[in-house]
Amino acid sequence: MSYMLPRANRTLLLRSQCWYSRANTLTLLRPTTSYFYRAHSTKHVTHADTAATNSAGPEFVSKYYQPRKSEIMDFLYSHQQMPVPTSNNTAVIAKCPQCMKVKRNSFTAHVDLEHGNYSCRTCNTKGSWQDYIKAFRKKKGDNIKAISTSDIRGDRKSARFSRPMNEIELYSTQLQGNPSILEDVCIDTRLTKETLEAYRVGLAEYSSAESKLAAAGDGEPNHTQCITYPQTTLSYGDNQKFTIETTRLKACHLDNVQQPVAFDPVAPIATGLFGYHVAPAEAEAVIITRNELDAMSAYQNTGIPSFSLPTSVYQLPQTVLPLLERFSKIYLWLDDDVDGQLAAETFAHKLGESRCFIVNTRMGDAQGPLTAHQALLQNKNLNDILSKASILQHDQIVDFHELRDEVYREFLSPDQAKGVQSTDLPALNAVLKGHRPGELTILTGPTGVGKTTIISQLSLDYCKSGVTTLWGSFEILNKRLAKKMLCQFAGKDLTKAPNEFDVWADKFEQLPLYFLKFFGSTSIKDVILACQHAVYAYDVRHIILDNLQFMLSQQGRSSLDKWDIQDEAIAELRKFATSKDVHITLVVHPRKENAPALDINSVFGSAKVTQEADNVVIIQKNSQGEDLRFLDIKKNRFDGTLGSIPYKFDNATMKIRGYTQQEMNDLKRRTQSSQKRSYDYDEGNYNLAANMAQDTF
Repeated sequence: MSYMLPRANRTLLLRSQCWYSRANTLTLLRPTTSYFYRAHSTKHVTHADTAATNSAGPEFVSKYYQPRKSEIMDFLYSHQQMPVPTSNNTAVIAKCPQCMKVKRNSFTAHVDLEHGNYSCRTCNTKGSWQDYIKAFRKKKGDNIKAISTSDIRGDRKSARFSRPMNEIELYSTQLQGNPSILEDVCIDTRLTKETLEAYRVGLAEYSSAESKLAAAGDGEPNHTQCITYPQTTLSYGDNQKFTIETTRLKACHLDNVQQPVAFDPVAPIATGLFGYHVAPAEAEAVIITRNELDAMSAYQNTGIPSFSLPTSVYQLPQTVLPLLERFSKIYLWLDDDVDGQLAAETFAHKLGESRCFIVNTRMGDAQGPLTAHQALLQNKNLNDILSKASILQHDQIVDFHELRDEVYREFLSPDQAKGVQSTDLPALNAVLKGHRPGELTILTGPTGVGKTTIISQLSLDYCKSGVTTLWGSFEILNKRLAKKMLCQFAGKDLTKAPNEFDVWADKFEQLPLYFLKFFGSTSIKDVILACQHAVYAYDVRHIILDNLQFMLSQQGRSSLDKWDIQDEAIAELRKFATSKDVHITLVVHPRKENAPALDINSVFGSAKVTQEADNVVIIQKNSQGEDLRFLDIKKNRFDGTLGSIPYKFDNATMKIRGYTQQEMNDLKRRTQSSQKRSYDYDEGNYNLAANMAQDTF
C-alpha cells in the first residue's frame, strides 16, 4: 500500500531514517532501503546490533524539545564551563565548542537560557542547545555506554520474525473472516469491526512461554489462538513512495485481549507504533495512549489518529521519536493515576512541552475511569474529556492551585503514592512502604554477605512490575551479573536445565532492563552523563550502582582527595535523583571494624553518605550461634518506620525469601528462651526478636 506524504513531512521522515542509519539502530544503507526485516529479504533487524546504538549512537532530539534553564546551567557547571552572566538575565556567556578547538580561552558563545539557542560572535556558528551539546561532546570525546539484555545475549535469532511477512499481513483478514471470534471481541471491548480492521488487528496462533517450557526438549509446544496487534511504520521503498510496514507483533489471549502470549520478533526493538498507519498524510494532531485498547477507543470516539506505547511499560524510546516529528499537537492520554501522570510529564518534556497536552480521564471524579478504554466502557464522552486536556506547567514557582490535582491524585491512589511494591519480599513493604522515584538508597553489609545477590533480586522484582532499570556494575562483569539475574528470574539454576535457556531468555529480554558498560574506576561525570542518556533515551526510573568503592577506586592522590571525591559523587547522585525523579540505589562497603553488628555510622566515608540518603539498609549477620541474616532498615525518610527483616537464602532459586509466620514464631521462641542471645547495637544490647516490628510479618 503506497502512502504519499506532503513534501515537508516526506523530507522529515527521510532524515529520520538517515538518523537511524547513522546511529546503527537498524540495518539501513540508504533511504530507499526498507529498514526492518522482511522474510524475503536478506536485510533484517538485529537487536544485537543496537549495542553500538545504545553506547555511541547520537541521541535523536525532537525539534520541539526545549531545555529548562536548570538543565543548561547544570550541564555547563558539571562540565566545568563556568558560565559568565550578562546584563541580560536570560543569557549567559560560555565556551564556544567550535572555538575550543583552536584556542583555550573561548568564552564567546552567548547561550539563550529562555529558548536554548547559542551563537558565537567569533566563529559565527549558531544552533540549538542540542547542537551545542553534540559539538561539545565531540570535542571532549564523550562516549555514552549502555546496553540492553538483548545486547548481552547476543542472539540475532530473537530479532527476526518467526514466519514470512506475507503470512503476517493476512492476520487481519483472518480475524475479519471469522465472524464468531470477531463478534466476541467487539462485544467484550465495545470496539467496532471497522476500528479493528483499520488498526489491522488480526488472528493467529502463537506458543506461550509456558507451553514452550513444557515441551522443552520433548517436541513442539502447543499453539494458542491469539489476537495480534501490529506495530507499524512507514518505509521509503524502491518505488520512491512510502509504504506501511509491520515491525513487530504483540499476540494476546483471546479471553484476555491485553494479556500477552508472545512477541514477534522476540527482541524488543521499538521502531514502530501500534496504529501509526491510521494517521493520514495531512494529520496534525495525534493521541498517545498506554495500550492498544486505549488507542482504538480514543480513535473510535474522537476520530483523531491514536497510537499506543511500543512496550507494556511507560517507555517512549528515542527510536520512535522521529515518527512523531510531523505532528504539531500531541495528546498524552495515559492512565489517570500517579504513575501515568508522571510518565505523561516526562514524555511531554521529551517531545516538546509546547505541543503536548495531558489528558485527565477522571476529570476530578474519584470514581471516574482511569483510561480511555474504561471511559468507552462507561459510556463517557471521550471528546469532552479530550477537550479539557491541559498543557504542562513548567514554571519554577507554583501555587497550590497548580498542585491541587497532583495532590488529589495521590489521595485517590494512596498505594501508588507509597511506591512500587515488592512481591519477592513483602515484609520490605511494611517498613519502607514501597520503591519511590526521586530517592537515594544506600545498601551496605559485610564482605560476602550477598549484597549484589540481594540488590539484583530486588531490582529484578521492581523491573518485572514495570520499573525501567539501569544497572551499573563496577565490580562484576555484565555477563556474570546477567547470568545471575536470569537464574533468579527463572527461579532455578539454568546450568542444570540448558534446554530451557531460550524460553527464559526470550522472557527475560522483554524486561525494561539496561546495563552500563563501565567497569572498575570511572569518574562520576561519566557515570552521570551515561545516566542522563539512559533517562532520556529509555525513560529509566531505577539506577543501581554497585559499588561506590570500585567506581571511585584509584582516583585522588591522597586520602583527603578520596574523601572529597566521594563526597562530590554522593552530592551529584543526590542531585541527579531529585532533578530527574529517579530512584538511585548505591551499594557502599562498610568500614573495617570489629563490632558484632553494623550501624548507620559503619557506612564507609564521611557522614554525607548517610545524610544525603533517603533510605539506609544494612545487611546484618549473626557472628555467633545460628546463621541468622536480616535486612536492617536504619533510615527511612518517607515515614520514619524502621525495622529488621530476617531472610533465608534458597540455593535452588539463587534468591532470598522472608521468614514464614511459623519460622518467625520459632525464632522468637529461641531468642526469648536464651537470654545470652543478644546483639550489640548503637548504645546497648537489644533482643532481635523484640526489635522486629510485629506488623512486618
